Amino acid sequence: MRSRIALITVVALLVTGCANMNTTQQYTLSGAALGAAGGAAIAAIADTSVAAGIGIGAAVGAGAGYLLSQNRQQHTSYYQNNHYRPAHARKTKPAKPRIEQASDQELASRPGKPRIQQASDQQPATS
Repeated sequence: MRSRIALITVVALLVTGCANMNTTQQYTLSGAALGAAGGAAIAAIADTSVAAGIGIGAAVGAGAGYLLSQNRQQHTSYYQNNHYRPAHARKTKPAKPRIEQASDQELASRPGKPRIQQASDQQPATS
C-alpha cells in the first residue's frame, strides 16, 4: 500500500513539477535525469557503486543540459535579431537564353575561323 502511494506521489510530482519551469530549468532537469540513468547503467555494468554512478551521472547530465539550454538561447536570439532571412522562392523561372543556328554564309563570313568544306561545296575536278 505504501509503495502505491509513493508511486502516485512521484508520478504526480513529475507531471505537475515541470509546468512552471523555464526552458533552462527543463533542460537541466532532463539532463540530470538522463545522466542519472546513464550513470546507473554504466556503474551496474562496471560492477561498482550504483549510487556513485547515479550521482556522477546526474551532475554531468545537469551540466550538459544547462550548457545546451544556454547555447540554444544564444542561437535563438541571434536569429530573432533579423540576422537570418530565409530565401524566398522565385515567382517565375528565369528566361532561357536563345541559341540560334548560324547559317553557312554567316559562318563563312566570320574572320579567323577556317571554313570546313562539305561534299556539296566541292567543285568537280576538271580534266
